Amino acid sequence: MTTIPALIERYIDAYNAMDIGAMLAMMPENIHFRSIVDGATYAQAHGKLEFSQMATFAISAFKWRRQVITHAITVADHTLIEVDYFGEPAMDLPNGWKAGQEIAFKGRSSFRISGQHITQIIDQS
Repeated sequence: MTTIPALIERYIDAYNAMDIGAMLAMMPENIHFRSIVDGATYAQAHGKLEFSQMATFAISAFKWRRQVITHAITVADHTLIEVDYFGEPAMDLPNGWKAGQEIAFKGRSSFRISGQHITQIIDQS
């Protein structure tokens, strides 16, 4: 595994802590986020406001969640990480997950960094 940029490590720490403010502090106003599930776009956000709204819902939907980075590769301004994801929904979710059900799956995220900001995140699972 290559060295993970400190900015991405801080983002994952903030994600795991469900700290939206810390996550947003690492992003420019024009952040682009997309979540791809089974090859189709599941959710996307353009800008900090949309990202904040999406993250606020996600936090309310889970009692806890955690990403553990298992692999990473960085080329220029792009970093791809593979993660083991664990969590417990706080409510029944549209994808079939039930409140109280412990979930675990593998995923990957692509980050683009410019200066001291994460400018793009694409999650795939």
